[in-house]
Amino acid sequence: MSHTKKKSGSPRFKVGDKVRVKPGVSDPDFPDMPLGGWSGTVTEIIEHEGQINCVFKLDDRTLKSLHPIYRKRCERDGLDFETMGLGEEDLEIDDGTQFVIEQPTLIKTPPLSEKDQDDRVRKALGLTHDDPLPEVNYENLLTYHRYLSKNLVFPFKARYEKPVGWSKRVEMPLTVTDLLRPEDCMIDEQYGIIGTRRDPEEEVNFPLAEIEVKGSSPSCRMVSDYCFWFHNWR
Repeated sequence: MSHTKKKSGSPRFKVGDKVRVKPGVSDPDFPDMPLGGWSGTVTEIIEHEGQINCVFKLDDRTLKSLHPIYRKRCERDGLDFETMGLGEEDLEIDDGTQFVIEQPTLIKTPPLSEKDQDDRVRKALGLTHDDPLPEVNYENLLTYHRYLSKNLVFPFKARYEKPVGWSKRVEMPLTVTDLLRPEDCMIDEQYGIIGTRRDPEEEVNFPLAEIEVKGSSPSCRMVSDYCFWFHNWR
């Protein structure tokens, strides 16, 4: 994780120095996360246009003290929780004195946003904004199935490429009328949730992740969100 602040002059630290974050410093990305007392070894000094940034690898004592929410946020945002980068004015030499590692006193988790696709998936899976999106597995598919069964409004229009024989696929319009219950089909990581079109002429079952929905209704958006998660987190 890296943050940069403006600073002029020569670097105060060098690679290999043991450093510690000064008391009262908070993470610029997560203001509710104090960093005072975090310590480690400088691995890189970055100087650019008057800015000096120290990147340091956190030591074992600091890593053991990290709040679980901090780890979740780093995983969510694709950050390395084992490293930190701060402006040198936020750091001091670690002389070995055992300082208290500050801990958050009030975690402020932003509310889920309906405008954020990741957040809409989190809502379907019963997660918070701080949680990374989980992998597709049986338990998460069951959770998503319960959410869609409760919130989808049937019927809605879609398009599906129906398999014919071993290798041929035929594109067909369809009207999705329901989801198959888990006890009536096999929900797994390969096919996911199964949708169905039931009418007097023909019953067609299909993986919900393989249809293309038409329209801008809430149901179409929920199916699109599910497809996004299913194809990217398997």
